[in-house]
Amino acid sequence: MMTAHFPGSQISIVLDPDGVRRFRSTERQIQPTRILAVVERVPYTRDHSGSKHAYVPFSAAVVLDGHLAQRSELGLHFDFAVTLCDNGLLPVVTLSGTCRTGELGTAILDSIAEFTGTSRIASTASIDLLISNRDGLGLNDLSSNPVFCVNPSWLFGVNLEQATQASQDALAPRIESYRSRDAVVAYTDGSLPHHGKDRGAGAMVTMQGHWATQISPKNFSRNPLMAETTGALLALRYTPADSDLAIFSDSQVLVSSINDIASGKLQGRQAHHAAIEIAMARRKGSTRAVWVRGHNGNCYNEAADRMAVLMARHFNAGINPAQTHSLMQMIIAEELAGLTLAV
Repeated sequence: MMTAHFPGSQISIVLDPDGVRRFRSTERQIQPTRILAVVERVPYTRDHSGSKHAYVPFSAAVVLDGHLAQRSELGLHFDFAVTLCDNGLLPVVTLSGTCRTGELGTAILDSIAEFTGTSRIASTASIDLLISNRDGLGLNDLSSNPVFCVNPSWLFGVNLEQATQASQDALAPRIESYRSRDAVVAYTDGSLPHHGKDRGAGAMVTMQGHWATQISPKNFSRNPLMAETTGALLALRYTPADSDLAIFSDSQVLVSSINDIASGKLQGRQAHHAAIEIAMARRKGSTRAVWVRGHNGNCYNEAADRMAVLMARHFNAGINPAQTHSLMQMIIAEELAGLTLAV
């Protein structure tokens, strides 16, 4: 029987004859008898330059409103903390690490194995793992791992505030380091077909790894600027309210409008101003717009342009949205092929 001691604690892990690593205790409870680990994870992405960005999930409203949207998970990473608890559900030690998406389960096992000084834990369901899904990325990395019993039913209702707090404390320095880099950078564009009463469309692509497209509202006039505004509204409405936002657009009129509203220097009032003002009013973070030359080789701008054109054409032609979505993914893959955030 192999024993590994936790520094500063009377708790130790033992390898029982059945191959399961358990906490050693003179009065072992019926439940839990296995390792109890509380996991906190913080997702982040890296842009094409390698800079680290806080992961920004899309609002559920994107789906509810029927917009086409895709969250990119390539280039997604996790900082994680694993708090191991004793039989009294009290935290013993918190381990931390980082990994790429798809490798969280292995990274957790490796961190525990490295700490205990033993080989990787590989017995079926040997660890009761408690993890939240606040970031909306699911639990697939862990639920598919036979070593973990993810969120076991017997844990529901158990007070694990201390363990959770220990995990949060371990992650605090990492979370703090994100705050200076949590600005969302969005490239937006619009497209207005030349045919009769066809509706326009807008699109956006963010450096955080998201894209979305939307048909212009019915009350928008047939004006290219209103199509451009549709793309900007996607960025304004679905960027978290606390995050700073930089909108890059090839429409100088739109850029001026956004910056004038943000600075309180708006002189005249046109049809698109009201929609922008309403979207900006809910935001706490700063908002600014930057002009970028269209069709000048910027892959984000090119992707937004192609997506807006495709959305308008397909909608007005009555093409199946599933086909549109598939082609959108192809556009992202083509335009952002050299970037880590490409879908």
